[in-house]
Amino acid sequence: MADGGWFERVLATVFADTPFLKGGSADYVLAACLALCFPIVRAIMDRTVHETVACWALKVPAYKKSDDRPKELEETKTKFKESLYKAEAQAVLTFFLLLVVTHHKWAFDTRLFWSECYQLPCLAPMSLGERFIYCLELGFYLQALPILFVWETKRKDRLEVAAHHVATILLIAYSYYLNLTRVGIMVLACHELNDVFLESAKMARYARHETSTTVFFATFALSWFVSRIYVFPVYVIRSTLIDAKHYGRVFDVNIEPHYSILNGFLIFLLVLHMYWSYLIVRIIVGQLRHGEIQDEVAAKLVDQTLAGSRGNEPNVTSIPGST
Repeated sequence: MADGGWFERVLATVFADTPFLKGGSADYVLAACLALCFPIVRAIMDRTVHETVACWALKVPAYKKSDDRPKELEETKTKFKESLYKAEAQAVLTFFLLLVVTHHKWAFDTRLFWSECYQLPCLAPMSLGERFIYCLELGFYLQALPILFVWETKRKDRLEVAAHHVATILLIAYSYYLNLTRVGIMVLACHELNDVFLESAKMARYARHETSTTVFFATFALSWFVSRIYVFPVYVIRSTLIDAKHYGRVFDVNIEPHYSILNGFLIFLLVLHMYWSYLIVRIIVGQLRHGEIQDEVAAKLVDQTLAGSRGNEPNVTSIPGST
């Protein structure tokens, strides 16, 4: 077991007498169980903590009956609670990812992704922390896909987000089967944190806190371009394209068809990132050309959730209302 500090010891204690986190089909069962837990926890939080926070942040006045509240206010409160849950979930996932990543040398040297792959599936040892974060992430995205259509607010980029979720689920399951979790964890680490800032910006927008919206948006945009547009292709995809082929020759391992399939998933994710990034830059440039302030740029991006109007030119000359 890799030395992961207190986190590894806790996992070893909790799962000591269970079939979980030992590899094989039992770990996929654990992921399915975790997938069921997410909406249950969300429903409980929505009716308790999230309701209280939303009413406080949006300054919802007291009504004798909930039916007396204006429809627009109720819709805004629903969206606020949705963003609050997403921010909390992504923060939890990021926390566990950091616990795992900071205890392993391979997180800082991509050659170590492949140094023990004498065959496929790879023979590299996998810590309990790696197995746990994989099960947790797989569980999260398994439930996020149907929830996107049956629970959450309908948004213009729903199909793109669904495609992203499908690719992520397949990538997680496939890389776990190949024991390429070192690559998978770094992919996940490049994705989770900036969503926390995006959802925070949306909450600030719903609460009409312009300064907070600008701060969270700027932080989100910076983290987005650093992690998804720089680190993800330059650090991770470069290694899966070049280092993987190099070590395949060194160890005389036939890396096909896994090499093409894995890189296909990663490049597909990158294409989605480039599409969203193009819309971000286009909105920002358009607003700057028209002399609008950064708050309006943030509002435009937050309200459209990175999507723009599918098939239409985005309007960059005015502040949109909340979606």
